[in-house]
Amino acid sequence: MLSREERRRRRPMSIELTDEALVVKWGDERRTEYGLENLRRNCPCAVCREARGEPHGPQLVAGEALPMLTTEAAAATAEALGFDPVGRYGIRLRCADGHDTGIYTFEMLRNLTA
Repeated sequence: MLSREERRRRRPMSIELTDEALVVKWGDERRTEYGLENLRRNCPCAVCREARGEPHGPQLVAGEALPMLTTEAAAATAEALGFDPVGRYGIRLRCADGHDTGIYTFEMLRNLTA
């Protein structure tokens, strides 16, 4: 279990959205930029995971590889209109194509920096 101080250090102190990136300044003073195209293509929502062939995490069925990313998912816009907090554990991006169901947890974002 993480100490109170460690939990504070792993939480965002500020979050900013630019035209090309989500910028997070963490409690330990680390500043991380996440490209919007990368975030959108790796959206953690169930619909996008299904489109990427990840309905229940990485799969290899009867020796067959994961399905390719669908044309629809690959054409998704990387433009974000904003974000909303989700509890105390993450944010939801609002994409210009109307997609807004992916919850990017702070833990997930923090792990992307490792």
